[in-house]
Amino acid sequence: MTNFRVPGITSIEIVNCLHLAPNLMLHSISGETVEIGAPTKKISFIGRPVLSWDGDVTNGARSEKSTLQFSTLETLPINLHLAFVVTCADGSRYLIGAHEPNYPVIRYSETTGEPSKSAAVREYKITHTAPKSVLRCVL
Repeated sequence: MTNFRVPGITSIEIVNCLHLAPNLMLHSISGETVEIGAPTKKISFIGRPVLSWDGDVTNGARSEKSTLQFSTLETLPINLHLAFVVTCADGSRYLIGAHEPNYPVIRYSETTGEPSKSAAVREYKITHTAPKSVLRCVL
């Protein structure tokens, strides 16, 4: 059997963390692919979004930090704890965030752009740190 991974993100969706099932991170740590039963909202993006993560084990405790960066014309709600579902070009899906804290931290910057040079967009940088931050999932 040949394994391959196609790079790139084809879809980003948001979901309210409080609508996710409890303990999804623990299920993922045990090797399960977690199921998202909550409603999601697709976010359109401009350019090429990137999801990266790294992890380590310190004093026997696992820690993983993920970063999702993308540009959009949309404004994300700031009054909710949001989780993000990222779909990759190879069809794999990843959940960043869970029902329980730590919730993803959402930072943004906005620009008016320059005529004929750059778009007027909002750039988001989402960071999340947890024992397991990026959970393989299905919708």
